Amino acid sequence: MKITSGLTRLLLLALVLVACSNAVTEQADDVVEDPAPAEDAPEESTEGSDQDGPADSDDATSDDATSDDGESGDSGDADADSADDSTDDAPTTSAPEIPAAIAEGLPGELLLLDGNGQVTVLAPDGTGAQEVSDSAEQNSQPTWSTSGDRVAWSSLGPDGPTLSISNSDGSNVQTLDVPAPAFYLSWSPNEEWIGGLRPAAGGMEMFIANSSLTDTRVISMAQPFYFDWVSDEALVASLLNQFIVDISTDAAIDPLSRPLQRPLGAFQAPAILPDGDILAALVDGQNTLTRLTGNQGAVIGTAEGPMFISASPDGTQVAVLVPPAGAPQPQPDSQVIAFQFDTPVDLESGQVTIIDLVTGDVEMRPEEDIVSVQWSPDGDTLAMLQAGAQGGQWLFDTETDLIEGARFTPSQRLAQRYLPFFDQYNLSSTWWSPDGEAIVFSGSVDGQAGVFVDRVFDDEGPAWVSDGDIAFWSPN
Repeated sequence: MKITSGLTRLLLLALVLVACSNAVTEQADDVVEDPAPAEDAPEESTEGSDQDGPADSDDATSDDATSDDGESGDSGDADADSADDSTDDAPTTSAPEIPAAIAEGLPGELLLLDGNGQVTVLAPDGTGAQEVSDSAEQNSQPTWSTSGDRVAWSSLGPDGPTLSISNSDGSNVQTLDVPAPAFYLSWSPNEEWIGGLRPAAGGMEMFIANSSLTDTRVISMAQPFYFDWVSDEALVASLLNQFIVDISTDAAIDPLSRPLQRPLGAFQAPAILPDGDILAALVDGQNTLTRLTGNQGAVIGTAEGPMFISASPDGTQVAVLVPPAGAPQPQPDSQVIAFQFDTPVDLESGQVTIIDLVTGDVEMRPEEDIVSVQWSPDGDTLAMLQAGAQGGQWLFDTETDLIEGARFTPSQRLAQRYLPFFDQYNLSSTWWSPDGEAIVFSGSVDGQAGVFVDRVFDDEGPAWVSDGDIAFWSPN
């Protein structure tokens, strides 16, 4: 696939956030060269486990996060985790300016990489921190199971790369030696399997492992590769910019299982709806948002450029982010009937469009420079992260209002390794609290670096809860 100007533009917006993060932390050794298009993920290193990005990876030869040129795999480096954060002007985490009491009473737990790079579980108010990883290892990809009772992560230790899982309290740690550290992990709905992506000779590979880590299976080598679970033992993936395929946990993959009537268009991760339908982009003169039932497609909207697709948890709404054009650029409801779009929605460049798949209602958000969106668990609120010259700001689109949230400089890990691939990470992780009242994020607020919790529907400001550079909320 050729590099598209819209995807380049989106990554450049994310890199603005990286630059803001670098300016705050003075990480002078972290230089980003030749930014990859958003459909191509940073290269994952077999020498270090701290590289993130689910889509695309070439031969790994160093422990720097790298970015492809879209085809050949030429790369720059941005080794965020090994950067020296100890300069005099670096943000402090020793004396929070905002009390964590703001986060008291929120449900669930937080999973994060703390300031020492350890996988840690703690309460939303910062209390009860429990390290679950080995302090001798470099850790990445902390990922909640679907129930929130277990966690998985990738590591690189003295004896090589590993995949680990444990209970959320740190007990029952199990570890599997692997050929390379994974840069994306996702649990099956019944928590019997973990799917992941990791670098391999000549590209990257998808693998699955059972939850006892006694059985691991390589599914396929392909690049790029995006996937999601559709049931306890089945997945759907888009790969090679050509196929949408069915995959089973017996390691069977059939590239002809969903023969498409039109070629795949410019997008990253497919959205799997609760009824089994798939939202993807296909080419029909231009890029078309298409609802696939089997291999039959119904066009919902059209765009001049690439698109990022995020479906609400109940499958009734979809938010579509179409980057600006120009260079540089829980259970299905048996009563829900898909709306038939006789006239496709015009998906405007540079905007987020919210489409109700049941009623056909369309809302076009006027905000520009949005780099990430994620639905709340109840599907009532859409979190949008807007990039600006001084960092980013959360915006929350509710059913009745637009709420302005925290302004912050995202951590480098968040800005560089997660935001360009938010559509894939939305399938396995969430910033939202289970009740949809708050979000968690990592970065710097008013010079204070760490992990923050922000209540969406009040104006008290975010609460610093821990040091760390990436965090996710438990599903329950």
